Amino acid sequence: LGYTVVHNVVDAEWLAAMRALIDAIVEREGDNLAIEHHQEATATRIANLINKGAIWEKVWSHPLILSACRHVFQGDFKVSSLNAREALFDGGHQPLHADWKKPRHDFPKVHLVNTIWAIDDLSAENGAPRIIPGTHLRPELPEAVLDDPELAHPDEVVFAAPAGSVMIYNAHAWHGGTRNRVGSRRRVLHGLYIDRADTAQQDQQRWLTPETASRLTPAQKWLLGVA
Repeated sequence: LGYTVVHNVVDAEWLAAMRALIDAIVEREGDNLAIEHHQEATATRIANLINKGAIWEKVWSHPLILSACRHVFQGDFKVSSLNAREALFDGGHQPLHADWKKPRHDFPKVHLVNTIWAIDDLSAENGAPRIIPGTHLRPELPEAVLDDPELAHPDEVVFAAPAGSVMIYNAHAWHGGTRNRVGSRRRVLHGLYIDRADTAQQDQQRWLTPETASRLTPAQKWLLGVA
């Protein structure tokens, strides 16, 4: 399939704390939201969460996620980024895409594994992500073979799940956000991991703050590629 969904990864107390901090960061950063990555007209994004609170360390270094990554990569990897995204009312739709944009001359080597953490309940009505099972086994990018990657795909599966669930997937698989038709909250985290030889989306050699570094274990620093 190229993905799996695990329920009850996050308990109610942890969810509440992450929701509160996400909203506080949005309020604090305002127009500067996600300038470390990219902004989106119909969704609220936060980038570089690694440096925006100790609570996120439980996310990007979660042992369940790391175990899954080890299984998929079959080799050394590191954290590429941790971001947040919330599709706004009537927004959030994305074309089907793969996160690795380069030609896969070394197919079927895995360069990226992504995780989507449901901070709110996700449904087909509020913009839950969609994924096309099995497409991680195709070397082509969706924009090269689909007539219109914006359209619904006959094989797509929507990540409809209660808050606290996590979808772990081979990020070569075709996927994308859908439109939030009802306007309910749908905050998610995107925890991205990359082959250790590749360049991280948010290279912590550049971004890591002394405050964050002071909290990290040697293993966590290695995972960020700064050890």
